[in-house]
This record gives sequence, structure tokens and C-alpha cells, in this order.
Amino acid sequence: MAVLLCMVMVAAAMPLWVHAAGHKAYSTAELEEIIQGIIDWKKLDNGSTLDGYLMNDAYLELAGTTPGDWYQVGMGRFGYKDDYAGYLAVIKEKVQDRYKTSAKLSAAKATEWHRISLAILASGGDPTKAGTDTNGNVINLIADGTYNRGKTTSLGKQGINGWIWGLIALDSKRYSVPAGARDSRDSMIKEILSRQLSDGGFTLYGNASDPDITAMALQSLAPYYNREKAYTYSNKASGKSVTKKVRQVVDEAVSCLSKMQLATGDYDSWGTKNVESTTQVAVALCSLGINVQTDSRFIKNGNTLLDGIMLYRMADGGFVHSYTYDADNPTSLPTESNTMASEQTLYTLTAVWRQAKGMRTLYDFRSEQSASLKNQIRTLEKEINALESSPTKAKINELVKKYEAIPESEQCYVYNYYKLSDAAAKGGIEVKKEPAEPETEEAEETEKEEQESVLLYFSDADKRKVDALPKELTTEQYVDVIKLLDKLEKSEDFDKKKEYKDKLTSIKKEILAIQKEIDSINKDVKKNLYPFEKISLADWGTVHSIVNRYENLSTYDQKKILRWDDVVKTKTQVDNLLRAVLITAILGLLSIISAVWIIKHIKKRKNHKANAMLALEKEYEEKEKQEGKGA
Repeated sequence: MAVLLCMVMVAAAMPLWVHAAGHKAYSTAELEEIIQGIIDWKKLDNGSTLDGYLMNDAYLELAGTTPGDWYQVGMGRFGYKDDYAGYLAVIKEKVQDRYKTSAKLSAAKATEWHRISLAILASGGDPTKAGTDTNGNVINLIADGTYNRGKTTSLGKQGINGWIWGLIALDSKRYSVPAGARDSRDSMIKEILSRQLSDGGFTLYGNASDPDITAMALQSLAPYYNREKAYTYSNKASGKSVTKKVRQVVDEAVSCLSKMQLATGDYDSWGTKNVESTTQVAVALCSLGINVQTDSRFIKNGNTLLDGIMLYRMADGGFVHSYTYDADNPTSLPTESNTMASEQTLYTLTAVWRQAKGMRTLYDFRSEQSASLKNQIRTLEKEINALESSPTKAKINELVKKYEAIPESEQCYVYNYYKLSDAAAKGGIEVKKEPAEPETEEAEETEKEEQESVLLYFSDADKRKVDALPKELTTEQYVDVIKLLDKLEKSEDFDKKKEYKDKLTSIKKEILAIQKEIDSINKDVKKNLYPFEKISLADWGTVHSIVNRYENLSTYDQKKILRWDDVVKTKTQVDNLLRAVLITAILGLLSIISAVWIIKHIKKRKNHKANAMLALEKEYEEKEKQEGKGA
């Protein structure tokens, strides 16, 4: 019985790959069920409940970090209801706070701007108005993180990643690039193209193509696939001057990814089969309008990319990074659902789901296309597919005009345009070459969003929440205070509004001071006590100072002090050292006292004996005198 129970427990902890063998076509309803399963797993993992928000206070404390930003992208693009307002309120504070430092979001990682921008967009916010800096200027994450990033640090500081995600963020709403900007779309595109390897793929470093980076490069280049513009650049791998259209590079990269796909449908990256590489390829194909469930280039041994992804699904609804142990990723175990694996699968399945429903691609955050525009594009695609092997020039010209009649910013959604382009080239028909910067809908959409923004109502329930805040504050109240303050600032006027604002502002200031002390303690521990094994008696004062500051924190905030167990051990170590010194000193003192006492005692005995001898001698003398007189 015990053996049977053990077998059941082990089986429950294993991925569900045994259920995913062979090609399976997933309907939108099945994709929704799997997506819901991931969200449910993350809710429970995050301490929430199935009917509660994923973005609870514990989650929102992570806003502005990798584990705190990507679920919004998947959930927001899926249209899942959650506390996005809470996220926007907290991320605004986090961004403003980090902008007070010289590095702002990061000294080297431009992707901090890009990830946060995408999360803000997915939450319904505006990354071009992410708060205000210390000078009162509006924080524009798109400007600072993309076309003007190079004014402080080059996007290339982070390798090809910076260029890829910079372009994705810039195109998320087709933001315009102003005159005088440090980089343009074309400069970013050329930087990406120039890093193509000889087999058509891309990599972060080295000369072996990596599926993740190749897929991400495709995600960034997808909006430019239909462009007729040729780019001339120096290829960094070969050192040779190259002239190519984006389409040629993309086709080569797609071919590379097709060859890299494993017979099980998934991918191997740096020696480890994993779900994240597979998901990135799926997002890339969706960005290009390629159906991940039916395209023959991505069906291996009967297995599609989705079959490959489902190999990593766990019984609890989450996904594992890999079903073998990855020494380079030791915290991700093959028997436990993993946050990064699950979040990437979440937004990937959302990308597949959006494609199936005829919606915009995952990273295209513009308003959805109108029904008439969709119909215009689908009709043209049917006519292009119906082109004969040797179409007449008149027919080609007719379809080219229909293509050009589609708004330029929407032409990327004509996924079979390459067929028309090839036919035009064969027929000697010149097609229009696009300008460097595509037309933008940014201003129009921003105006629409501003018109749609409404005043909020600060309810009695909100006021009661403010009144119920404890006198002894901890950082546990941070998220609630930020959300209330954000809502209060956006709400219509009411009696005592200023009083509530002053109270919340004061409370926020106090909580930030606590957080500052927590950060300071963590900094001092790292600076003064690392490495712990080299701590000596000379550090006794420093150790006890840190311990005293720790004890002044609330129980909740004490949990935020990193490596506290090591600090406690260090305190014990220096206390033992001090105790040993004190004991040695006391024993030394006692030895001295004992020696003095013994010496004095011996001396006293000697004196006493001498005096006794003198007295006896005197007694004899007296006795002899008396006997002499008697004789």
C-alpha cells in the first residue's frame, strides 16, 4: 500500500507529457481552459484564492520586476479581469522612486524600460506618462527606453536584447520618433539585422544560433516583413557588407528555427530542452501570421509547437521550465511549476488564442481593427492566394493598388503579401517603397484615451479603509496606501478630500521611511558582514547595531531582511568570541589576585614565625637572667 501511495505521489508531481504525445489541434476553448489553469496556479502560488485577484498586495509589491510584470502582459492581452488599477498605481510609485537615482530604472538593462512599458500598456496605462520625475517632468518610458536611450547608454549595452525589445516597445503602439532622437526605427532594425548568423538565426553571444533570441528577433522584425526597403549594413559575424530586405532575413531565420525544432515539437537551448524557448518561437510565428498548429515547417514527427509546449504542463495547471534538471537554472525544478515558465506560456497561448480570433498580435497594443478593415485585408489575401502562376500585369497592378489602399500601418497584417511582391517583381512592376518612419496612430489614440478617461468616486468604503489604517505602520500597508492615494487623486472633489490626501501622503512618507531603513539594513549587512565567515571580534559593534535596528522593525518587515539567519549566526559567533575574551581576562585577573594573596600569606607566615622566634629568644634570655641572679 505504501509503495502504491508513493507511486501516486510521484506521478502527481510529474509533468503531463504522457498525455500530450502526438499532434493535437487545440480549439480556442481549450486554450482558454489552459490559460485559466495557469492563472489559477499562480493565484494559489501567490497566496491568493481562485476567486480573488492574482494581483494581490504580495504580487503588487513585485511591480517593476521580472516576476511582477509579465503576468499582466498575458492576462491583459487575454482580457482577464484583475486589479490592473492597483498595478498602475504601484508601478507609478516604483518608477518615480527609481527615477530619483542617476541610473533611473537601470544603468545597463534597457529591457527594464521595455518590460515595464509593455506591462503598463497591458494594464490599460500609458508608458509615455508613467509619472513625474523630481523636476516635475513627465516620465516617458518609451522615449527614455527606446529612441533616446542612447543619450545615456546605448541600447546595444545589453547586446541584441536591447535592440530587439527597444523596437518591440517602440512599435507596441507605433509610437512616433521625433526629430533629433538618438535612434530611429531604421537604426534599430539595422542593428538587429547586422547580428544575423550564417545559418540565418541569432544569438546573444557566441556563434551558435539560439531559438530564444532568434524568435525574439523575429518578433521585433515582424511589423516590417512586408517592407520593400533594402538595408545595407556590415554583418558582425562575417564582417562583410550585406544588403537585404527584412523579409529575406526573417525567412532565413524562420527556416533556421524550423531546422532547430525537435521531434517532440519543443526546443533545446544551451543543452536543455525547455518550454520557454518553445513559447518564444510560437510568439514569433504568431507575429508573422504563421499558424503554429498547421504550418508544416513546424510539425515534426507529428508534433506541433503546442504539443511541445504541453509536454511541460503540470497537474496543478502551471508549467515547468524543463523536465530534466537544469544546472544553470537550479531554482527551477523539473517536478514543480515555475513562475517564468508559466508566465511565458501564459502570454504565448494568449498570442495563439488572439491569432485564432483574428485579433492583433500580442505586442501590437493599438485598438483592434474595424470589421470593415479586417474584411478588406482578408478579401485581398484571398485574391492574392488565387493569383495564377503567371498573372497578367493588369491583375498584379490591381492587387497592388488594393494593397496600397490599406492604411500603411495595417499592411503588415496582409500576411501573404510576399506572394504579390514576388509576382510584381517577376512582372517587372515596381511597388511602392515605404518611408523610414511608418505613419502613426499614436496621437489619435492618445486623444481618444484622454477623452475616455473619467473621474473616479472615492467611496465611503475607501474612506473607511483610510481610517482603518493602523497607527503602527509597516510596509504591509504600502500597496493599499498607494492604491487609495492614486484613486483619491483621480477622484472628484468631496468634503475632507484634502484631509484624506494629507493623511495618506503622511502615511506613505512614513512607510517609505520604513522601506528605506529595510533597504539600508540589507545594504549594511551586505557591505559590512559579507563574507560572514570572516567576521571577527572587531565587528561586534557593527553586528549588534544591525541587530538592534532589525529588532526595531515590525515582524512583517523583519522578514524582508535578507540572509537574517546568517546574521544571527554571526551575532552568536562574535558574542562567543567576546565571552571567551572576557572569561580569559577574568581568569587572568583571578590568577593575579590569587598569586598576590598567596605571596602575602607566605610573607605573613614568615613574619609571624620570625616574631615568634624573637619572642622565644627573648623569653630564654629573661629566663637565663633570672637563673643567673638566683645562683
